[in-house]
Amino acid sequence: MPLPNDARHNRAMPINLKSDFPVTDEACKAATGKTFDQWAEAIKANAEVADRRRDATVWIVGGERSTEAVWWATTIWVEYEKRIGRVQKDGRPEGYHICSTKSIAAPIEKVQKALEGEFDNITRVRDGKDIRAVWKTEGKGETDIEVQFASTGIKIGITLNHKRIPERDEADGARAYWSERLAAIKAQLEG
Repeated sequence: MPLPNDARHNRAMPINLKSDFPVTDEACKAATGKTFDQWAEAIKANAEVADRRRDATVWIVGGERSTEAVWWATTIWVEYEKRIGRVQKDGRPEGYHICSTKSIAAPIEKVQKALEGEFDNITRVRDGKDIRAVWKTEGKGETDIEVQFASTGIKIGITLNHKRIPERDEADGARAYWSERLAAIKAQLEG
């Protein structure tokens, strides 16, 4: 059920804006062997990955799946998209995506209500299925959130996807924020 935009105000949400690693040429070269400019040239030169985010990030890390390697591959790709001015059909960049999950032993109605309380600008609610919202981090632009619910027996599985985040500091801050918020909601509902 869509909610009118004026049904909730859109206050800026507090997120600690700090990336996990410095987003500098020096840090990139130390971690990956190349600067951002060198990676941009390498991506452009590889027609098999130049237009495919997932393929490019796998190619950048050479198949390595460590947290740091994936972080750098994603950062290199998003910085590459910024450098070439790539945007989606709506004129916004794809940016960073973060995902937080949690299973909570509580009725779906209570879990959903608790999650709805986290958002000021909800654009859609499908009871027992999902919530979509527009998010505003203090000092930053709007980003998209989708929360999906899945019943796993006596628990409700939550998958929160925060998408279209343009800057790495906000993406890393959002990941930490949502991890903390979902843990707090779990403690509250199960306590």
